Amino acid sequence: MSLPEKSAPKNVPNWLYKNSKFLSILFILITGVFIFPFANNQTNEIANQNPKAAVFDLQETINQTFSSPLHGQWAIAESRNGDILTAKSLNEILKNQNFLIDADIKGLLTPKGLEEQSYLAKYFNPATQTHTTAVISVANVVEKILNDDPRLNTNLSEATDPQVKFAIHLMMSDKSKKFQQEIDTISIKASKEKRIVLGEEIDWWISPAIIIITLSDNQKLGGGSYEVAVTGDPISINKEKFDRKIQKYLRGEEINYQLWSVAIDINLESEKQGKQASIFITLTVISALLITGLVLNSYWAFVLTSFGIGSLIIWLKGISTIVGIKTGLINDLIVPIAMIALGVDFAIHAIRRYQEEFIIFKNPKKAYIFGLSGLITALTLAFISDSIAFLANITSQIEAVVHFGLSAAIAVMSSFIVLGLIIPLLFSKISEFQFNNWGNSKKSKFLKLTLCIFTASVTGISVIIMIAVNPFYGSILLIASGLISIIFPLIILKKINKGTLNNHNKEFANNVSHKYGINTKIFEKLILFFPKNIFFTITIFSLITIISILNAIRLEPTFNIEDFFDSKSDFVVGLDKLEIHNGDRGGEPAIAYFEGDLTDPTSIKNISIFFDNLKNNPNIGHLSNGDPYISQPNLISILQYNTNSKYTLDLIEKNLNTSIKDSNFDGIPDSKKDIEIILNFAIQEGVYNENGELIFTPESIYNILRKSENSYATQIIIGIPGTRDLKQISKAWNSLNSDFKHFEYQSTIRKFGLTGSPFTRKEQLEATTKSLQRSIPIAAISALIVLTIAMRSFKYALITVIPIGLVVAWLYSTMQLLGFGLNLVTSTIGAISIGIGIDYSIHLTQRFREEISKNTNKFQALKTTINGTGIALLGSSASSIIGFLILGFAPMPMFSSFGILTAIMILMSLLAALLVLPTLLIITTKTKSN
Repeated sequence: MSLPEKSAPKNVPNWLYKNSKFLSILFILITGVFIFPFANNQTNEIANQNPKAAVFDLQETINQTFSSPLHGQWAIAESRNGDILTAKSLNEILKNQNFLIDADIKGLLTPKGLEEQSYLAKYFNPATQTHTTAVISVANVVEKILNDDPRLNTNLSEATDPQVKFAIHLMMSDKSKKFQQEIDTISIKASKEKRIVLGEEIDWWISPAIIIITLSDNQKLGGGSYEVAVTGDPISINKEKFDRKIQKYLRGEEINYQLWSVAIDINLESEKQGKQASIFITLTVISALLITGLVLNSYWAFVLTSFGIGSLIIWLKGISTIVGIKTGLINDLIVPIAMIALGVDFAIHAIRRYQEEFIIFKNPKKAYIFGLSGLITALTLAFISDSIAFLANITSQIEAVVHFGLSAAIAVMSSFIVLGLIIPLLFSKISEFQFNNWGNSKKSKFLKLTLCIFTASVTGISVIIMIAVNPFYGSILLIASGLISIIFPLIILKKINKGTLNNHNKEFANNVSHKYGINTKIFEKLILFFPKNIFFTITIFSLITIISILNAIRLEPTFNIEDFFDSKSDFVVGLDKLEIHNGDRGGEPAIAYFEGDLTDPTSIKNISIFFDNLKNNPNIGHLSNGDPYISQPNLISILQYNTNSKYTLDLIEKNLNTSIKDSNFDGIPDSKKDIEIILNFAIQEGVYNENGELIFTPESIYNILRKSENSYATQIIIGIPGTRDLKQISKAWNSLNSDFKHFEYQSTIRKFGLTGSPFTRKEQLEATTKSLQRSIPIAAISALIVLTIAMRSFKYALITVIPIGLVVAWLYSTMQLLGFGLNLVTSTIGAISIGIGIDYSIHLTQRFREEISKNTNKFQALKTTINGTGIALLGSSASSIIGFLILGFAPMPMFSSFGILTAIMILMSLLAALLVLPTLLIITTKTKSN
């Protein structure tokens, strides 16, 4: 095909081409400059995911008021033969506990960077009235009973199973409750039967597992509260490394049992599984680039696009560092990976349009200028609309969501400049040179293929190194790849002359013309079927969308640990084992907080009512004896123990010459003055039982009760079971808050409320998902306004935006059908779908409007659009879909689900743009167009 000589228009593409040398050098310099802030960024400040809510304010108050002296770890020891309560199993556990204590004394548990010293805490054991190293387990109690009981007079290393069972019977039947803590570490799956041992009928207990509790000195480990969350702060990571060492010693050789610690290493596990996923992220980039190369059918287009993708990451990270974008999972990994799809889309549209025009003009300069002249409006609108879609997130009250919006907008801008303008410009300039032909020999083809695979591989590796390992080394690797795949071939392939069509370009032009002249016929017929059958198309897609909307509204926020971590990892297995063996007997700690005049009898009465309500609350943990899982000591138990302790009352009367009165014998003093005396005694001296035995030290009281000048503050820790299910957390939240209502009208307690990690996580998840969902209509309306102004047509703007709504409805419906819930990752995909969807629609609408201005036949204009922009969309989406499907095989479910859902989202965006939008264009476009 040939056209009459046509002079290039004086416009932006013309200016870009004339100044190509300056722009190329400027691009390289800017890319180099951005490497330095990116590589030297040492702040790594994580964007806060917490919204403004009362639970977070209250948690902050508690963190400032109470500093826990202890850092605890739970571990589940599960028997290999079904019964952990045997001599061999308990002896192995006891030996490993002693190995742990010895290692601690020698400083072998010391985390890197901390002082070499003992870190295990000294724990006051009320059963023995002694301070011992805080490793709490049934093995300790059994060993003591075996030693102390004259009927047994042995130890675990020499005891028989019947002797061990006899000791366990004594522990379980003790009515003083001094072994209650150890009893509650036995699995809820435990059973018993009657047997005769040492001439007595006993309960022969069998349990598949027990819990081992280890307590460490929190202040030595850095202090602060420990939260099961990906924070990345050094103190939390040190605690996790310390806990892993404890787990290692408690495991030992695991001859008779297996052991899993519970939720001890979320940051380290995230890092580990992230590294495992890195190979799949690399393969995602590599496959996307290789498919792009196949679509563009040009070595130079392929290697330039590869270098452009790497440069995009440098621009994104460099600008983000300069403007102060904070880090986090989404900004560090999800945004860069997702933006590869947008970058590839910009590159394929620009280079593919250049190739179309090159077939017509046979001249690189005219091909670039005329091609970009027809495309630049669509590229610019896509850039502006995508940016608005992501910037809609800055309306959020959550810092992490705001920074996601800013980071994604920076990525869109970088994609537009680098892959929409600069890379196509470099490609057109390279096309001006006539090289010695690569040749058609097997050796030449092998060399080109090797360079292509090398370039894709090195680019993929450099990208993952830049975003996950070392930005500087990743950048150097990208530069090396550019030298080997671009610069060296340019030098080696001898330049003969300039401005004429070379053999390579002739061959390329013929291949492209032939390829897309035959293979697109089926594609063209398929797409045209829908606008030719308008009633069928509108009916089918309307029904699909209505059903999708009805299904999508059932999608709810969820937090399942298996959505983020490998179900076979120790982290997940430990939680599974805890749920199996501890059930509703404990759970994740929630905190009830009270501040005010806690010496007022009315205050104590209302708190007692709150405690009574907990007994009948099915949504909190309950001990094996049926009591609610409430931490000891607590405000009520302090008062009751000391008031009922003759030893305590005698000391108070002796030292203060005061007699404490409890007329109704409920363990609560009658007067405000007496309550204050009991509380002050507990803070100074501790808590004693009726036998005068110290059961709670002043240090343990200090952790739950604080006195200021005019008031007291207390925290009450309540176990919430089943917190892997967000619905269960919501039930617990609602039921506990209903128990707070009677405090609203009491003046003596001026501050009260509920917080804790289950409820902060619930609030965080719900607020984040709602914020990201709220940005979708904001983005759609903003895009509609911008497109109306730019296109000067509300009609075309509206039908361009409509596919976005379809994609969101289809995507959320698919999530629900596949069993996904709304969380930070899946909600982010919903937000990204706006950018991808509007991008595809704009390209198709603008190309159709361009063609309809040349041809009054709507279907001929649409046919040209499909064979041009439609093919580019198909190629762009294919490269991204295949890439993200590979990520779907990553072992870490977070990346796997992101890959699968992103691939589905891109496919839906393509279908909406190619199957629905053409029909809307045909319906709304008149036969004659201005």
